[in-house]
Amino acid sequence: MRSSIWRRLVALVRRRRLERDLDEEIAFHLAMRESDLRDGGLSDTSARAAARRRFGNVTYLKEQTRDMWLFPSFESVRQDVRFAIRTLRKSPGFALVAVVALAIGIGGNTAIFSLVDAVRARALPYAEPERLVELWGNVQRARIERRGTSYPDYADWRAQAKSFDDMAAFSDITATLFTTQEPERITAELVSAGYFSILGVNPARGRTIRVDEDVVGRPANVIVMSDGLWKRRFGSDPNIIGKQVTLNTRSCTVIGVMPPGFKGLTDSAELWAPFAFMGSAEAMAERGSRSFAAVARLKRGVTLAAAQADMDAIARRLEAAYPQTNEKRGVEISPLDVELVGPLRPALLVLMAAVAFVLLIACANVANLVITRSEARRREMAVRTALGAGRRRLLRQLLTESCVLTALGAAGGLGLARAAVPALVASAPVPFPSFYAPTLDLRVAAFTIAVSLACGILVGLAPGLQTRAVDLSESLKDAARGSGGRRSQRVRASLVVAEVSLAVILLIGAGLMIRSVRNLLALNPGFNPSSVLTLRVNIPRMSAPAAAGAPGAPAGSSATPASPPPLVVQARSLVERVRALPGVVGATLSTDLPLDGSGSAVFYTAEGQPAVNAQNIPRAYLHRVSPDFFATLGIPVTSGRTFTENELTPASTAVVVGDEVVKRFWPGQDPIGKRVKFGAVSSTNPWLSIVGVVGDVKYRGLPENPTKDPDIYLPFVDRVQGVAIAVRTAGAPASAAGAVRAAIRAADPSITVFWVRSMDELVGVFTSRSRFIMWLMGVFAAVALALAAIGIYGVMSYLVAQRTREIGVRLALGADGGDILRLVVGNGARLIGVGIVIGVAGAFALARLLSALLFGVSALDLAAAAAVAVLAAVALAACYVPALRATRVSPIQALRYE
Repeated sequence: MRSSIWRRLVALVRRRRLERDLDEEIAFHLAMRESDLRDGGLSDTSARAAARRRFGNVTYLKEQTRDMWLFPSFESVRQDVRFAIRTLRKSPGFALVAVVALAIGIGGNTAIFSLVDAVRARALPYAEPERLVELWGNVQRARIERRGTSYPDYADWRAQAKSFDDMAAFSDITATLFTTQEPERITAELVSAGYFSILGVNPARGRTIRVDEDVVGRPANVIVMSDGLWKRRFGSDPNIIGKQVTLNTRSCTVIGVMPPGFKGLTDSAELWAPFAFMGSAEAMAERGSRSFAAVARLKRGVTLAAAQADMDAIARRLEAAYPQTNEKRGVEISPLDVELVGPLRPALLVLMAAVAFVLLIACANVANLVITRSEARRREMAVRTALGAGRRRLLRQLLTESCVLTALGAAGGLGLARAAVPALVASAPVPFPSFYAPTLDLRVAAFTIAVSLACGILVGLAPGLQTRAVDLSESLKDAARGSGGRRSQRVRASLVVAEVSLAVILLIGAGLMIRSVRNLLALNPGFNPSSVLTLRVNIPRMSAPAAAGAPGAPAGSSATPASPPPLVVQARSLVERVRALPGVVGATLSTDLPLDGSGSAVFYTAEGQPAVNAQNIPRAYLHRVSPDFFATLGIPVTSGRTFTENELTPASTAVVVGDEVVKRFWPGQDPIGKRVKFGAVSSTNPWLSIVGVVGDVKYRGLPENPTKDPDIYLPFVDRVQGVAIAVRTAGAPASAAGAVRAAIRAADPSITVFWVRSMDELVGVFTSRSRFIMWLMGVFAAVALALAAIGIYGVMSYLVAQRTREIGVRLALGADGGDILRLVVGNGARLIGVGIVIGVAGAFALARLLSALLFGVSALDLAAAAAVAVLAAVALAACYVPALRATRVSPIQALRYE
């Protein structure tokens, strides 16, 4: 068998030579036979005829011989493909329209599938990513809330867990890197020693952090840097290992450089340091201080459910051993791919469904074109049937033609996808991970081939089934060339209904997303983000020898063993410099700003509140702000006042609270003068008097804060190194960024300015996913609307052409143009109405799929009605044009129509 297959494969290459040899051999046999017959007394003509009769059918013998050379089934398919190509070449207009429609549908599917495939199958650049998980502490309050963990809890997890090969703590920080160049604020990760081995990533140079270098209370001053930082700041210095750099106030030794592209689990880290840098031994021993997560690698064969059960048992043991800090505390295990790319998946799956609708509409369009064309080929099919072709043979030929058509569409679609994917990732408002690299690889190509084959079958099935109803006697008549039967009319009508219904679903989905994004953008976040520039500033401290009496240091600020050295400049003086700039309307200081993700929560007690247990104690987010903070950000003061300059001291007892605090504890009362304190009612913390109440702010997320915890504001104290500055400008914030940065740096070159961005950009981060969906669904809906309109127009035009004789008879019998218009448009309107009803029903299911992405809208929203109205208007217009043409038919010409 192997020898036979090999000979057949060789014959494919040597086919022309074999054909020549066969012709020569047949000619030799015929010549020898003729010679024998002539020697027997026959004339040349008689001998030639007799030789051919005795030899047999030359063509049949050639086909039999070719079957022995080649693969008969392959040869048959090759013939079908060649015939299909010749057929398409005879109808270039039909082929062009069909290929373009299919290229749009298949190209869109390929592009979105490449994004989905990159997220689902190839997103994480780590070894065996399916075994990687993140562990988070959580707490049962009004609902289960995800929190970080503490170092003692993490140590107990690591020591007691039996489901993991290893576990490592990690946390991201922002630190200042000092080298021979200008100081730079960078994102770093504090990691346990096993962090890199768990991820399966080895350094490109040097080594990573050892266990003995990550000891709480006495960490080694070592760092590992990213390839990007090594190239950018150190010029790819080959002798970087062992060099000293300063990270904040630590002089650290570079021990390793990671490979290109590795940015840690935060996807933004440029440097890694021992986790023990997190704090002092005393601070890290606090079991109730929770702020970080852990990464772990599951043991082989251990399921996520088994690991969760293991950690639940550990959480119960810790709750029993430490009830004060661990009551109702649990552990959540989440797959790492869900943590890193999970938010992208629902959006991409919605888009995959949307683009599949576009492809189905394109297939329905092409199927309608093919059915229309098959009506003109009824005579051809009848002739082939009369010559012996069976129904299966005809069906195969038609399916081959449609598959050739869709293959051409797939080739065009791959070209569109190749151009669209990079542009899509680059211009999308949603941020994709840096390691996210969608490509048109073999997997995507296999998907495209499968889609094109499925489309070919769908497109070719409808006209192929028409061959079952071929009537030879009727089809062979000239008058049957253009006649369409009821079966084909029903199929075309069904395809129109399908197109309309799919377009309705897409248009409603796009309309809901557009309305949702408009609602998000119109949402009042509790502050005015327009014309506000935000930035973070890190102010270094004076070195110890120069601290006392240094220029610019305040009186009495000399460093003592009990206090850190003073700052090189006071933060309030920086704000004064910024306020003096032209075009600056106002500037303010705070420890954090709305939507910047750097707030911290505290427990508090309100005067006169009912008794609470440890789980129900109120919690709020704490912010220290300067007096003009609320005016600069446009936060309304609903009662009382803001802070005064005299209250900007650590001993101040003034506090400003959000409306939510007043609604909870003093509804209908004057809150001014009421008191709150941090901690439980039994704590020794001082009582703070409320001097003002401000409107609630969407401080931590949009459209709503993740939790209902209110905000509490304390006076800003000018003693912290890291501060946030908000600047309200008269013009575009970006135009003032350079001047603001220069004014701050002019105060002292060692000051680091980073995260310079407008408040509108911060707001945009929280609406990016919805805007991404809206943008693409709008494009898909527009394409679907255009394809549906073209399909309806094509079908109605064909039906008018088919009914030209009937229309002529009606006009001859006295019907006027209005009657004909109502007849044609009415037929189309019925199909459109059925499609809209089915589409609206499908839109309810789509609304449930989109529910997590919608805000302030439902399936019955005005946007849905507007989408239906737009489609109905476009579809009726597509019916009206052929109907108008029908009213202009000449009865005399119509009666002569074939």
